[in-house]
Amino acid sequence: MREAYPLTALVVGLFLSGCAVGPDYHPPTFKVPDEYVKPSVESGAVELTGSAGPAAPDMSSSAATGVADVRTVPAPTAADVEIARWWHGLGDPELDSLVERALQANPSLEIALTRLQEARTFEVVLTGYALPRLEASSGGGRGTGSDLSRGRAALPLRSADHALSASSKITQVSGFDAVWDIDLFGKFRREIEAARYDAQAAAAARDAVQIAVIADVVRAYVDLRGLQMQLAVLQQNLRAAKDLLDLVQARFDHGITNELDLTLAQRQFSTVQAGVAPLSAQVDAAAYTIAVLLGRFPEDIRQELAQPGMVPQMPARITPGQPLDLIRRRPDIREAEWELAGATARIGVATANLFPQLQLSAALGRESQGFGYTPASGARIWAVGYGAAFPLLDFGTLDALVDVADLQAHELLVNYKHTVQAAVQDVDTAMVSFLAQQDRLASLGDAVAASQRAMTLATERYDRGLTDFLNVVDAQRQEYDLEGQYAFALMTLGEQYVGLYRALGGGWEQFSGPPPIRTPQPAIVAMFRRLLNPSGADQ
Repeated sequence: MREAYPLTALVVGLFLSGCAVGPDYHPPTFKVPDEYVKPSVESGAVELTGSAGPAAPDMSSSAATGVADVRTVPAPTAADVEIARWWHGLGDPELDSLVERALQANPSLEIALTRLQEARTFEVVLTGYALPRLEASSGGGRGTGSDLSRGRAALPLRSADHALSASSKITQVSGFDAVWDIDLFGKFRREIEAARYDAQAAAAARDAVQIAVIADVVRAYVDLRGLQMQLAVLQQNLRAAKDLLDLVQARFDHGITNELDLTLAQRQFSTVQAGVAPLSAQVDAAAYTIAVLLGRFPEDIRQELAQPGMVPQMPARITPGQPLDLIRRRPDIREAEWELAGATARIGVATANLFPQLQLSAALGRESQGFGYTPASGARIWAVGYGAAFPLLDFGTLDALVDVADLQAHELLVNYKHTVQAAVQDVDTAMVSFLAQQDRLASLGDAVAASQRAMTLATERYDRGLTDFLNVVDAQRQEYDLEGQYAFALMTLGEQYVGLYRALGGGWEQFSGPPPIRTPQPAIVAMFRRLLNPSGADQ
């Protein structure tokens, strides 16, 4: 029975290795709303009726600036936008090209992908810890003591039989030894499970970065076009103010008007001119932002974006789906869920530390007497054994660590629920803001048309001597201000569109998946490979 005990322990250990302590992960469930809160609902879609405002007047002189009339925007199409490729709904080829280039070269995306590959590789590391390990060792020495080499050899070799019974000195031991930590209660399996969930969380984090990059590129592009439109309006207004100043100057030179009218015209021209340089700087800054998002220097892309353009037209129909769709689509929700799953698996790791641990070992080698000792002799040695450890008295430390792991999992459960709630709130807020901005744009269109008519009437009355020049200046100032507000509102509408689709979590679906990680090699092979190729260019 005594001789059969090691075999019995091995059989029992392998039998027990089929169990894993700790809770199994189950996706959390809780009630979410059936639909989003929004002011206008039709078959689950938000209807956007006209993004440019009704009866927008023509402004033909704006054609000279290279930018179309800011208030004459083509009627938006009624086709639904595919959430996975929502930026294509803007119908701008230049924007589509910028997004594709950003997805290929954005530094943040590359960092996120590297972190994902790191997490996937670490899963391989933990898998290796759960498997048997084989190594070679050797020890030797000469001195006044006996068994001089045994302390220098691996532990399993020290347990080998002393085969040289007639020798007085054991001066050299060498051989191979293997160690296997038997996963009795699933500690290694829970660690591997947690690592797998961590890799999935890293994949979701990578998807979230892709959504952010797409949204940042589209928003920067919308800002660039919006600022270019505002600059075009400002330059047009500057020309109008200059024409008015020249007219008043001529009238003053002929004694038709007074110095006050001339001073007012000069003030109006200088006021408009003061805004040109800062707005031009904002246009350049928006282009620089796009360049960095593409992983380029501003000088590389400035010329491409120098030609002014319009803010892309907004689609007339958005289908946000249901809040339940966000749980499957938004990467931050999936990341929070996988983090919760990993924390749940780590409860099992902490729980397994409360139970016995078993290690099997074996060794095969040779010991010899040499280094000047006679007679020189040698013999084969071997050893097979096991080691067991059972924590008995730790004053509650290991049990407290289980509680810590459980509390961490609870924290992440609450975080998951909060992430879902925040995601629904993001969509609700973005939809309300988008529709509100659309209504504001329509009202501004009416206001611009009225202010343009007021400018015409004030100029005609001044020419006939029915009003003073102050009314003309005030009418011009109001018209310029409203035209600038309209261009800014059009840009803001585009930003709200970007914010809405960013909240919906679309854009990561076209990612085909990470490339495979490099297959790890045994240490002896990897040693020579890295010695010959220290830069790791083959990885």
